[in-house]
Amino acid sequence: MTTNRDLSNVSEDAKALAEYLQQILDKTVNIFDSYSLPLPDRRYWTMADPVVDCEQLVVSFIQMYIGAPGDEATMPRRCMDPRTATVHIQIARQVPVVGPSGSAPSAAVIQENSQLQAYDAWAMIQSAAELDAWETSGGFGLGVIATVETSEPEGGYQSTTLTITSAVP
Repeated sequence: MTTNRDLSNVSEDAKALAEYLQQILDKTVNIFDSYSLPLPDRRYWTMADPVVDCEQLVVSFIQMYIGAPGDEATMPRRCMDPRTATVHIQIARQVPVVGPSGSAPSAAVIQENSQLQAYDAWAMIQSAAELDAWETSGGFGLGVIATVETSEPEGGYQSTTLTITSAVP
């Protein structure tokens, strides 16, 4: 059971991570719209990897550190250095499964469903540059580290996930 909390007086500085996660979600939706790729209706951000129980687009926080993206954390950093976050952008889609009679889906059906996931993966990795652009600076950020992968099908769903590390504006 959740508790209602009054967050109206929270300092603007404390909102940076939440605003960053919302920006990533909004930009991802816009990127997929630009490719005319359909996205699931369920879209949100969260502070951990989500449960995959339906088709959904989820931005999930993984970690944040002091320093630029890709910095080796071998030396102490000054508190004025940039904050960098790693997030997963995950699109879960329904995939064909074994039928009630125990028959496996055909190769053609598997490949047809995989086609959309291949499109997802391409759009995601191509979006890395846009996810580094921030309105506040009018240009690019400090760079990104981006990888895309798919999960094993589980429970009738399979996810394509972009892991991106970028500076928090």
